[in-house]
Amino acid sequence: MAQHISIKNSELKGLQKIYNNICKNFEKSILIIQSSLKFQEIYNKIFKESENDLVFATWRNLNGEKETFEIHFNSQENKITNIYLVK
Repeated sequence: MAQHISIKNSELKGLQKIYNNICKNFEKSILIIQSSLKFQEIYNKIFKESENDLVFATWRNLNGEKETFEIHFNSQENKITNIYLVK
């Protein structure tokens, strides 16, 4: 089973940069995210943390390694609730 590590309040500079970049992408429009090749929407309800949760996966390089990140977006409040590094 995969371990999910929240990067929302991480003190590591690399993770802060990734968090901020993902947040900037989501500020543009959720429709852009849903049609982007950089983000893959996960439709399975098992991944959702709430009824209004949209879940996306993306991949970024961190310290020379390709890492998977899971983004939870509240569609009612129109904001990211959390971003997890998936190990």
